[in-house]
Amino acid sequence: MRVQRVVTNETCNQNCRFCNARRPAEDAAFVAPRAVRRRIDEARLGDTREIVLTGGEPTLRSDLAELVRYAARGGVRLVLETNAAPIDEARARALAEAGLHTARVQLTAWGEEHAGAITRDPGGFAAALRGIGALAAAGVRVEVTAPVVRRNLDLLEQLPRQLAQLPVTGLALLVPTTAPDPDECAGLAAVAAAVTRVADEARRVGLNLRLDPTTFLPPCIFERPERVAHLFALNRGNADRPDHGRVEACARCIVNDRCPGFPRSVLERASQAEVRPIEEHRVRRRLTVLSTVEEQIARELVSRQVVRGGYGAVPEYTVRVNFHCNQACDFCFVSTHLPPAGDAQVRAAIEAAGREGAVLVLSGGEPTLNPRLLEYVELARRCGVRAVELQTNAIRLADRALTRALAAAGIDQATVSLHASDAATSDAITAAPGTFECTVRGIDELSAAGVRVRLNFVFCQANREDFPRFVDMVAQRWPRAGITPVFVGSHTDLVPRTSWLVPSFGEIMPDLAAGLARAHAAGLEIGGFDTMCGMPLCVLPETERRFYSHVPLPPGAGDGEFVKAEGCARCSEGHRCYGVRRGYAEIYGTGELRPLADAAADAGGPP
Repeated sequence: MRVQRVVTNETCNQNCRFCNARRPAEDAAFVAPRAVRRRIDEARLGDTREIVLTGGEPTLRSDLAELVRYAARGGVRLVLETNAAPIDEARARALAEAGLHTARVQLTAWGEEHAGAITRDPGGFAAALRGIGALAAAGVRVEVTAPVVRRNLDLLEQLPRQLAQLPVTGLALLVPTTAPDPDECAGLAAVAAAVTRVADEARRVGLNLRLDPTTFLPPCIFERPERVAHLFALNRGNADRPDHGRVEACARCIVNDRCPGFPRSVLERASQAEVRPIEEHRVRRRLTVLSTVEEQIARELVSRQVVRGGYGAVPEYTVRVNFHCNQACDFCFVSTHLPPAGDAQVRAAIEAAGREGAVLVLSGGEPTLNPRLLEYVELARRCGVRAVELQTNAIRLADRALTRALAAAGIDQATVSLHASDAATSDAITAAPGTFECTVRGIDELSAAGVRVRLNFVFCQANREDFPRFVDMVAQRWPRAGITPVFVGSHTDLVPRTSWLVPSFGEIMPDLAAGLARAHAAGLEIGGFDTMCGMPLCVLPETERRFYSHVPLPPGAGDGEFVKAEGCARCSEGHRCYGVRRGYAEIYGTGELRPLADAAADAGGPP
């Protein structure tokens, strides 16, 4: 096991109506320090990476800091599950010094009246907020957990907006399926509706949301599972849970090799009408991680490639300071369901970019949702990176103070994702109604702050005819901005490899050419065709080939993700062209590629 839970005690200062763990008195033998240490020793056996101390309420123990220090030996990540009400500043510092990495603090609802009705602990809500503040001030990572039960179904939607103002890293929802009074457990349909509302609100305010792994909701109970796919991190090792079972409809679900089904305690309530088997591969891809969450975070935290220009090949580090996002584009290849990497991991990646003198791209998800973004920009400048670029949808940059602070910290360029010239098309693509106007205002603020702006327009079927109008809008509103026309890269399992999303080069060419002509007439800078998200040299309009880099690709460029046609071997310019992505070739083949006998001459020669 990679994660082990250790119960430290069984009494609690709260009396939640849904709780099965609380006992009226402690068993002296069970809570004896020697017995708890023995359970910790057993938990440390094997490949354990995380130990969770839980209860009851562990902070009722006077020796909790000593147990934390004992469990955290050897670099094991130590997590505490608590209601935080008994934690003051001194206690928080002691736990941090002992090695506590994360505190998962339970809030059942927002506000003394609502929370107190569930926990039956007058004053407990205010005490929990003080505890959260003390833990965060001591340097402990704080995550809030919330149960989804009958009494708070209509209250949970308030949490994301309130928590976004606190020093917490996110919210985890857990779903009790048994309780002393079974009526405290909500039905699956009601749970799914409540979780969907919370997920929508969390996306609006930029709060990282996940489902607690100690309970499990099958994705098929949601009316639209694609709206909550970012909450799941399924893999094939997740399919077998002894306390879960399946219903008849599971047989035709394409995630049944990684979904354990339903908790046996709720199978009787899981009627066939509530089950919608997953039958779309694009949904399956978005529900899935390839290994453990920690390993996938480490794999996706940093992407390295080269930037080609007049000075040759320059290393570029893209560091994903978080993975969650306040939009949900179908062509996004980022695992937005992952929690953020640790602060130390992000800082180490930035420092590595500085040692190489690389261009640093701070990305996400949506990086402006990370409360430490300013610190990361300042760190990058101290480390000596060549330049700092921010990849963003600019929604939060409509806040003038934030934008000016980022500019002062040293952002050289903002690459802003904007995929249409009108709100209806843009908001449909991003699945985030109302965000087009925020992005537009964010670009206004970036321009006013003196930050160089490039606009990423990702060609997809929904917007390919809009490109000329998009160019006109940019020329009128942001005449100093550059435009990077890029294309859906079906290079991960998260992006559907289908023609309903991905257009062919031939389909986009008329509108691309018309938009480029308008851009050149307006004096707008166009670029990006020679990047991994660009186009093969031979399919570009001849007038654009002169903008294609003449710097050869370094060995291994493209990471094996690109293919070429048989005729590409005869192309005189194959050394500087990636070809097409494998995902594109799966849909349309490579028949659009043609070898250029003398592409350098065709392009007007090196600049």
